[in-house]
Amino acid sequence: MYARKPMSEIEVQLLEEKYLDGYHTVRSLTYNSGNPIPPERQWTGKPGAFSMVAISNGQVSGSATVLELTATRGEAVLKCGGVCGVAVLPEMRKSGVGSAMMTWLVRHLRETGTPLASLYAFREPYYRKFGYELTGSPFKITCPTHRWPKTTCTLPIQRLGPTDWRQLVDCYTKFAHSRSGLNIRSESEWQRVLGENRPLTIYAIGEPVEAYAVVSHVTTFWTTDHISEVAWSSRSGYDGLLSMLGGLAINKSGLSWREPSDGIFFGEYMDEGIEVKLERPIMFRVTDVPAALRLLKPHSPETGEFVLQIHDAIVPENEGPWKVSFGGGHVTVELAANGESPDLTMDIKKFAQAFMGEPSLTQLAASESIQYESLEGFAAATRLMPAQATYCMDFF
Repeated sequence: MYARKPMSEIEVQLLEEKYLDGYHTVRSLTYNSGNPIPPERQWTGKPGAFSMVAISNGQVSGSATVLELTATRGEAVLKCGGVCGVAVLPEMRKSGVGSAMMTWLVRHLRETGTPLASLYAFREPYYRKFGYELTGSPFKITCPTHRWPKTTCTLPIQRLGPTDWRQLVDCYTKFAHSRSGLNIRSESEWQRVLGENRPLTIYAIGEPVEAYAVVSHVTTFWTTDHISEVAWSSRSGYDGLLSMLGGLAINKSGLSWREPSDGIFFGEYMDEGIEVKLERPIMFRVTDVPAALRLLKPHSPETGEFVLQIHDAIVPENEGPWKVSFGGGHVTVELAANGESPDLTMDIKKFAQAFMGEPSLTQLAASESIQYESLEGFAAATRLMPAQATYCMDFF
């Protein structure tokens, strides 16, 4: 029987074999209705991920898993820990177990060279306590068939299967580097995304591919079917994809799919009766501010410098103030000299938004969510971290 203990008596560590039974018990009670975790879903030291546990009174009281992902920021690619499967025994909730795990994880990711973390929250206010904040505005679009826009496909159409994922890589990569937050997928990650327990068909536009949609065909007529994934690298590819999907929708009530906030549909094809809603926004957290800034890849002609002050209760090493200089496509970050006052000041949550680009520094300043003292320094920061749609198509 568990007794509640203060957070100082909760130990968090990487998962070891001796704690496997307790780890699976926590997951069973949180994610599997109390039923035993089937063997195929049990932890076996999967590559590209690690798990951790919270120990109270010698027993596992909480667990979480982190996927070793990446996240784009324009041309830059940063290591990113995708936090998932956060679970606490029902009788131990509100006792500090979750807080101990999330605090430990921020430090662990920083210390192991992962400057970003991301997650899909069950409640966003909970994760804000640990420096995470919502980034991006992903739209779910539901278009009735009778409102489908009229576009033309001028490119060849290919019908592919999950094993043809390599043909999608260039299109996906261009889509990802035009935005922030997308995981540059490895082979195993492509297989995970396309390896659902249902048949998937991929409709690709162009040779080489300029747009694609991942479809799970439902033979029932007059339903509203959801398209699993849509990406494009050109306008002709996007319009061709819409044209092809319009044919798919002929015997349906409509189709739904997701696009980033800079997606084409809302700005060009919106019509009465089409529903657009915010769905599944992702939260990001910067675990290492100077390391993250150094990894940015500003356009070579861009130059500038500014002093940045961060407030971070969990990682005070992030606070600075930092003297940030950039030019020639490179970024230098060092502690500011004594007496050098900051041009911009913000907490770590707002820095996550500014760093990813949505909401942008300009939007954050307009809402008085950040403070700036120097217009020149603020302008330099916006050149280094310009507004950019933030989006993620990997769910975890």
